[in-house]
Amino acid sequence: MVAGVGMGIKDNLTNKNGVVLEKALRQTQGEPEVSKEVVFDISGEVINPGVYKLPSGARINEALAKAGGLSAKADREWVAININKAELIRDGQKIVIPRKNVEEKILGVSVVPMRQSGLISLNNATVEELDRLPGIGPAMAQRIIDYRNNSGGFKNVEEVKLVSGIGDKMWEKIKDLVGL
Repeated sequence: MVAGVGMGIKDNLTNKNGVVLEKALRQTQGEPEVSKEVVFDISGEVINPGVYKLPSGARINEALAKAGGLSAKADREWVAININKAELIRDGQKIVIPRKNVEEKILGVSVVPMRQSGLISLNNATVEELDRLPGIGPAMAQRIIDYRNNSGGFKNVEEVKLVSGIGDKMWEKIKDLVGL
């Protein structure tokens, strides 16, 4: 009886916004507290690269807007093909916008600079991009993407060895070609 009275009294204790009571009830009922924000790092060819916070449930499109949008040097075609602007932002996610490949003429020779890092992103690559890696076919590429989607993204590049079918030999072939 006393416990019931105590909960009844506790239920009636609220501040003007009800925030303290809600948190106290969640903690006493054993429910995990859900983060109301995601923190992400956006870099590369955006106006204001940096670490930002947005409400939980925010989309990549909102992250791009928060960073001031794409810079004039951004590879907009690559972004259109490889970035799903409707995708939910994951807490701790890294978003890198590459620079547009621009042909330059140096002494009459055409030079095409490499993409920003030259690495294939495990967290953003398509099946087609992953398929270009030695020993990785379309089925393995899809397994990498499935693992990425189910685990909330790769935290480090060696985590790709947890994907079924990627062992030490395969890792040795691709380790210098992949990034986050």
